[in-house]
Amino acid sequence: MKRFVIRVLLFVLPLFVMLCASEYILRQVPNPYKYKYDWMQENADSVETLVIGSSHAFYGIRPEFLDGNAFNLANVSQNWTQDLFLLKYWSDRYKKLKTVICPVSYFSFFDCAMEDAGERFRCRYYRIYMDCDLYNSLRDRMEVSDIVTAREKMSKFFRKEPVDFDRLAWGTAYELSKKDMAAWNDAAEVEATVARHTAENDYYVDYNYSSLKGIADFCHSRNIRLVLVTTPCWHSYSERLKKEQLEKMYCLTRALQEEYDLQYFNYLENGNFSADDYYDFDHLSDVGAEKFTKMLNDALKME
Repeated sequence: MKRFVIRVLLFVLPLFVMLCASEYILRQVPNPYKYKYDWMQENADSVETLVIGSSHAFYGIRPEFLDGNAFNLANVSQNWTQDLFLLKYWSDRYKKLKTVICPVSYFSFFDCAMEDAGERFRCRYYRIYMDCDLYNSLRDRMEVSDIVTAREKMSKFFRKEPVDFDRLAWGTAYELSKKDMAAWNDAAEVEATVARHTAENDYYVDYNYSSLKGIADFCHSRNIRLVLVTTPCWHSYSERLKKEQLEKMYCLTRALQEEYDLQYFNYLENGNFSADDYYDFDHLSDVGAEKFTKMLNDALKME
């Protein structure tokens, strides 16, 4: 029996060491979650404007073109549940926070919870890198728990790829120079994305409305200006949106706008943006993000 146990240990030990080494390497790969957390740990007391939300804000709103000390706390597929957690996380540190910019997209009120979605793997990043106690399972605490994403990150580490965000955590991956000019406006791709963004039912509406209302309550209680904004989308996308879902998005947004006296800027079908301002049909390019942020900044100063 003793010999058997020794053999098992000799077999398991190298695997354990390999897993530990892999976990360590994976956590050394630069990522926006850790960067944003570390930046806020150092600067929460001096930040004046925070941008929260999903990829529409991560790639679309560039803090360098906003007045004051601004920072982008948005991320890919981030919804209002994570936004609310992050806003509250540094609540005792804010000394100068005046404005929170929050996107409202076609899918925002209808998105399923992250832990129920195909983006479930992202819960792990909030747990590991942002101290988010919303996700506490074992797989949420280990990078190696997802072989697919772990392999991709390991490859990125050894290729020494540059980070895809700037010093104020705006996403830099959607550069116009990298745009697929032939495929970016492909009808089949547009329709597939619209279908993915269109909900089958209203199951998650109350869940998401409650989270956005929580953000509004948080800002209202601290006299912080909450600004809701719908970012520009190319006409091939906006023209295909389901009318019923879009109208409900506007109805729910107006309800919160009226209850909390919020500002809402709707640029969804704004005609001031050209094809070069988009990386794809619902995300701005780096050129478009600069243009849009300057436009938004001017609008904020006029109100």
